[in-house]
Amino acid sequence: MEHMECDVLVAGSGAGGLSAAIVMAKAGLDVLVVEKADLFGGTTALSGGVLWIPGNRWDPQKGEEARVMARRYLNAEAGETLDSESVEQFLKNAPHMVEWFERETCVRFVPTQYPDYHPDQPGGAVVGRSILAQPFDIRALGDDMARLRPPRSRQSPSWA
Repeated sequence: MEHMECDVLVAGSGAGGLSAAIVMAKAGLDVLVVEKADLFGGTTALSGGVLWIPGNRWDPQKGEEARVMARRYLNAEAGETLDSESVEQFLKNAPHMVEWFERETCVRFVPTQYPDYHPDQPGGAVVGRSILAQPFDIRALGDDMARLRPPRSRQSPSWA
């Protein structure tokens, strides 16, 4: 195996791994992404990649109101297992992450009409918290286009 050096090694090419790689590269670091599968995309390519971001620009609730309602919902869903500090950091920073990616990259997000998983829970929302990356013309990737995991509808079922 060839010896390689980098500032940051990212394991996995799903949304989390590639997001981290983009942020680090934008900060001027030399980033290497490694993926165990033959194709890039990780499980995000299979899941649809919906992001649950309370307080995003399409969410009817803004600022502190969005955080209060999302906190109430997460508490109802997670109960005693809720990690309050992590939730606070997420609620504070997730909308800024969306803004950063739209400002610093070609990624654009669009709202969905998806409700929370349990919109009838305290703090639940019928619409507004879920967003998706806007479709991207992958032809811009050139030869690397063939290295992307195809959408689920183009894959054979696991039992086939």
